[in-house]
Amino acid sequence: MKRTNVVIDEKKVKAAKRAFDLDTTKEVIDVALTELLKLHRRKSILNLQGRVRLDLDLDESRKLG
Repeated sequence: MKRTNVVIDEKKVKAAKRAFDLDTTKEVIDVALTELLKLHRRKSILNLQGRVRLDLDLDESRKLG
């Protein structure tokens, strides 16, 4: 964990607390960073579109699962 001081828009913090039912600014920042990283991962996966070849047999997959 790292301790830091930042200047942030209090209106946005209050709106995020209401929208996500969060109690603290720390929770807002943690959720925001988590969601930002998830978005980055999704974009990275989408960038692979057309570069990866998958030969899947859906019927065979259903038998195994």
